[in-house]
Amino acid sequence: MKKIIMIMGIIILSFCLILLTKLPILGLDKPEFCGGCHVMEGQVETYLHSVHRLGANCGDCHIPHSLVPGAMYKAYTGTKDVIGVILDQDPYRIRASETGKEIIQENCLRCHGKFLGEIGDTRKDGGKYCFDCHRSTPHLK
Repeated sequence: MKKIIMIMGIIILSFCLILLTKLPILGLDKPEFCGGCHVMEGQVETYLHSVHRLGANCGDCHIPHSLVPGAMYKAYTGTKDVIGVILDQDPYRIRASETGKEIIQENCLRCHGKFLGEIGDTRKDGGKYCFDCHRSTPHLK
């Protein structure tokens, strides 16, 4: 019985820690946090010179907006990136996975959907992602 309680406690604690990543007060979606790793300097610098800095943070574009999936995705990608830096992959580059690309596309449509409604979601027809043409918004190539 003690073992079951201990396992349940670890699961609940892990779940709570994952959900904490979504608390805005912690600032874990802000460029100051994301740019704390030297491999992100270029992305943060270009973001800070873009119009997106006025109304969006890193998580607004790169993390799902639903609480549990968003927190779990953030914990997963953050851990993966930290491990990549620690293992000193040469050169370590931050790249969007296929899942990440879909999340970014969904978030483009979430904010700009009214405008894009006139154009339509080209991905539905096997077309391009928004960032295929707008890659330097908010990051320069």
